[in-house]
Amino acid sequence: MLNYECDWKLGFNLDPRRKGTIGYLTFWSGCSGLSLSKDIEVWNPITSTRLSLASGATINCIGLIDQFLFEGEDDAPIRITAYVSRETAANIRAKITKPVAATSVQVSWYIVSFDEDRKQWFEAAFVKDDKRAQANVDTANGELQLFVDSKGTSIDERLDIKVTRVEFQLIPAVGSSNLLEFATGATQRLVLNWAGE
Repeated sequence: MLNYECDWKLGFNLDPRRKGTIGYLTFWSGCSGLSLSKDIEVWNPITSTRLSLASGATINCIGLIDQFLFEGEDDAPIRITAYVSRETAANIRAKITKPVAATSVQVSWYIVSFDEDRKQWFEAAFVKDDKRAQANVDTANGELQLFVDSKGTSIDERLDIKVTRVEFQLIPAVGSSNLLEFATGATQRLVLNWAGE
């Protein structure tokens, strides 16, 4: 079981004194024309250039991940909860109020964490080689597993900025082979093939 509990509020209000796990939803396109914009720009907690996917002072993303859950089997679903802009939430809501003709989607994510023993940031979860996973939004009893909260959530009591929680479940696309990389520390790496039959 790979369960990354991310500190999404730390991602929005990055405090250089605080460390934790921060996740970014970096790409989403498909599901009958639902292409989500990278309309959130946040500070990059990693200053090291040795990491392959983090570069620059900021990260542009669709949303900040709250939870990433994956059982680890090659065809197991991946469930992601994230906080997105109100505009993105409105786009998703508009799409799912009507029947969706195709559930296929390309998606990617990027999760970083801090190794307390080695005192360094590391890349905890991403699609290997900076690619996009070929997936389908899962269904249960004919219902698309894509949900959007009706109310916004404040990112900080001192700021009048609200984001909206979305949750979705993905399964690998039929015939696809996606290499996913995971880590639980700066030196422990695991590459899994997430594949659809």
